[in-house]
Amino acid sequence: MQVVTADFIKGKKVLLRYDIDAALSEVGNQKSEVREDFKLKAGLNTLKLCIQNASKVIIIGHLGRPFKIAEDEKNGNPADLSALPIAEWFEKELGTSMDFVLNLDEAKNSTNKIVLLENIRFFHGEVPGAEYHATCTSKTCDTDFAKQLALLGEVYVNEAFSAHNPAASTTIVPTLMPHHAGLHFIKEVETLLNVRNNPKKPFIAIMGGAKVKDKLPVITVLAKHADAVLVGGKLVAEIRNQSVELPKNVMVGKLNEDGFDIAPQTTDSWKSLIMGAAMIVWNGPVGKFEDPKYNQTEELIKIILSSNAEIVIGGGDSVAALDQYGLLEQAVQKAFVSVGGGAMLKLISDGTLPTIEALN
Repeated sequence: MQVVTADFIKGKKVLLRYDIDAALSEVGNQKSEVREDFKLKAGLNTLKLCIQNASKVIIIGHLGRPFKIAEDEKNGNPADLSALPIAEWFEKELGTSMDFVLNLDEAKNSTNKIVLLENIRFFHGEVPGAEYHATCTSKTCDTDFAKQLALLGEVYVNEAFSAHNPAASTTIVPTLMPHHAGLHFIKEVETLLNVRNNPKKPFIAIMGGAKVKDKLPVITVLAKHADAVLVGGKLVAEIRNQSVELPKNVMVGKLNEDGFDIAPQTTDSWKSLIMGAAMIVWNGPVGKFEDPKYNQTEELIKIILSSNAEIVIGGGDSVAALDQYGLLEQAVQKAFVSVGGGAMLKLISDGTLPTIEALN
């Protein structure tokens, strides 16, 4: 997998797949703005490299899941998932103007050096039908749409690590034109494959959140390499209700009385393991962190960040918790914070992603 360079993009039109799936908040009169910009900032080095060297940069990316089922498309594009607030964020961050366009013709005809296309998931051809949980391959994705996208640029750069599910813009377009990975994309891949293949010892993994079905394969892989895997959050109840068998070095936390947080004694019992670790991987809150009365995720984060370990953090809810507690900046300075939750887990579990295979 090759990484974008100034020479690769020099004087060319660049189709840049970017991670624009940032958290938005309403500010009145049906207007939204970017509330949390961690993902947007992660790709800025690649974007600035493109702006400095390319003749034109067309940014494409998705926000949320506008059409979860085919019927949803009949109601039109949801205004709250428009990429317009992202364009406004870019203009403020970069200190320059850009064109925000609604369709491919506008993107093609724009004379501005920087163009942002509307939410790519508003376009029917991005994924099969309108079902974003479906598998997209060259046979089921709309290859005609991918070809139309590819005509917008001369080279393709993928800087959207978290957009790991197959789609026209992530796994078909790169097969149609010269392509490289973005600067942060490759850093994600190298860091997470190092966790999978060559972790520092003692190695402690911490898994929270929910969805045993998704996280059990990762827990199993991590257990082969980690000295201990500590499990909290909704996973605890799911594991016990389903009588899931786990490797011996997986330690399932005790929940508090109402089941919405791990018990303080669990956090206390994990502390010595965390403080003695050389590498820590954390994905997912260990309780309902949005409610101030459940504070064990905050306590656990503070313990993790006070350790001397090499730290890797991932998951949208993990970033949200860090942001809520005012600890995101500290975490970015101290740890590698992945822009991907599902992408991080899948790469650690499988050793590759469809988007990586497309770039290879």
